[in-house]
Amino acid sequence: MDDVPEDLAKAVHRAARTTPSHTSDLAAVLRRARARRRRRSATTAGGLALLVALTSGAVPLLARSPSASTSGPAGTTSRPTMTATASPPARWPEPAQRLMVTVDRDSPPGVVEEVLPGGSIRRHRVPEDFSLGAALPDGRLVGLVYTDLTPGVARTDGPDVEGLSIRLVVLRSDGAVERSREVRVKGQGIELLGADTTVAYLARDAGIVTHDLLTGREKLLLRSSTAGVDLLAASQTDVRPDRLVEQRDDHGCHTDVRRTTDGKRIARLTVSGLCVNGLRLSPDGARVAVPYRPLDTSGDRREQRLAVFDTATGALRADQLIADPAFVLGPITGVAWADDATVRVAWAGLPVHLGRDASVDDLAQNVTTVRVQ
Repeated sequence: MDDVPEDLAKAVHRAARTTPSHTSDLAAVLRRARARRRRRSATTAGGLALLVALTSGAVPLLARSPSASTSGPAGTTSRPTMTATASPPARWPEPAQRLMVTVDRDSPPGVVEEVLPGGSIRRHRVPEDFSLGAALPDGRLVGLVYTDLTPGVARTDGPDVEGLSIRLVVLRSDGAVERSREVRVKGQGIELLGADTTVAYLARDAGIVTHDLLTGREKLLLRSSTAGVDLLAASQTDVRPDRLVEQRDDHGCHTDVRRTTDGKRIARLTVSGLCVNGLRLSPDGARVAVPYRPLDTSGDRREQRLAVFDTATGALRADQLIADPAFVLGPITGVAWADDATVRVAWAGLPVHLGRDASVDDLAQNVTTVRVQ
């Protein structure tokens, strides 16, 4: 790994930066939207090409020869080609959660990339300044679109700034806009925490609300005052109707599990390291996947792991290294549950064999499968 240029090794880590603390002024809101997209992408915008690879314990890879084995141990890495074949595509079981990778682009419209179960990539066109919040099982995408309505016009910035629009947008599977609704409240912050087929979960100053995708009606799910913490200020949150998980930058890598009925913390999940992007509840809410970077005890600052906990008891169910010796490890760029016992983890990396001949165009996206007992 030491033969790979240090600047390239650092490039694949730039997306792991943290999001600044929340505020409602125009500059901060737009800056946070960009930071969220950078944190979720494998690289910053600037002409970096993402090559895609698939790692999976039991999924055949694209464009392999008939004699090649179609399965192997979880954690191995292969790089499928993106060329079309004459044979009909294989049909794979639909995952419970879609594995999304958001990639910054220099010009609109943006592109959101989805790693399909068979290893191929589906690219979705999205509006400019679209911040993905959820990819629904029915093919729709839900996100927030941040727009400066009067660019170049001098204004007094702050929570009550004029000319800032924040819209909740629902895109159909074909990319068409199904819903677009203004959700900004002047003087208040807002975050899109996730969505299901009927509601979006929004964090507002008062707490977490459900926003009906069809009507726009909002209902308070959990007050921050009831939980005893500012629910809008969490660095990462995932929500189900009966529980939520949240992380905060000022507590190390601790994940708190709370009931939405009364805000009571029912578990605190702790790993020895730094939290990274990708906190994700299982479809049934019984488990949570926690990606993290261990403290520098081994001398390898690029090591990353995925811990899986039981949300009811706090018991550790899995703790797996996310790596491959063929790659210089980059940031984790996406986490999704294929089912209640299988997690797919996307991460970026540079091929080690290229050594100092590596360029940013060789940056690859990999997927590791973690199975939970």
